[in-house]
Amino acid sequence: MHNFLGFLKYLHAFRIGLVHLIYPDLCLHCHRSLDRNHLFLCYACLSKIELIKWRDKEVHHLLQQSLNEPRLSSSVVLYGFEKKGAVQTILHELKYKNNREIGRHFGKLLGREAQRKESSQIIDALIPVPIHHRKRFDRGYNQSELLARGISSVIGVPVKSGLLLKTKHTESQTKVSREERIENTAGTFSVSEEIKEYTSIALVDDVITTGATVGTICKALRKKNKNLHITIFSLSIASSN
Repeated sequence: MHNFLGFLKYLHAFRIGLVHLIYPDLCLHCHRSLDRNHLFLCYACLSKIELIKWRDKEVHHLLQQSLNEPRLSSSVVLYGFEKKGAVQTILHELKYKNNREIGRHFGKLLGREAQRKESSQIIDALIPVPIHHRKRFDRGYNQSELLARGISSVIGVPVKSGLLLKTKHTESQTKVSREERIENTAGTFSVSEEIKEYTSIALVDDVITTGATVGTICKALRKKNKNLHITIFSLSIASSN
């Protein structure tokens, strides 16, 4: 029986290898063939991504400044964002190419990074940065919620999307200044009264550029619950804001 199970495992591995040989998966960024140990990005592209987990204090300080949020409890960020880099490709796939598996995959990586940091702060809920219902209808999903689901599957904290809603549609903020972003996002988020029941939450976003959106959300949350502890989870952050 043992030999038979071993043979089945070998046969399964051989079949996967044969399929991969005939129909190889390609790196989303450089389009080279992927080996079975990597998902979405090849080793060469992964090695070029600036892993910033070894600079926790510097990144946390950058977030505090960007968000104008000196009371930020903790933060978990995986990558530094660079234009035309592999992270931008991943974000584009996540937001515009209906590649939902990317969100869950990198969410799990964020969850593992949170475990590595062994934060003493207990988080009651994960709150994805919301998108307007029109945009969600067009896209079919909220990319930050996909990340949150991946994080939740690792650390066991529930996702509470209903605690925060975006009530005003705004155009893309990628080409406007930080001051314009702050002005455009003011009054666009609605916080549920239920937030008063929570002690500590984590906001989940895909990328933090100027910090205007997440900073506005932090202010809205604290307006409802002034003693709320806030943690930030983000797949990436721009190196300069």
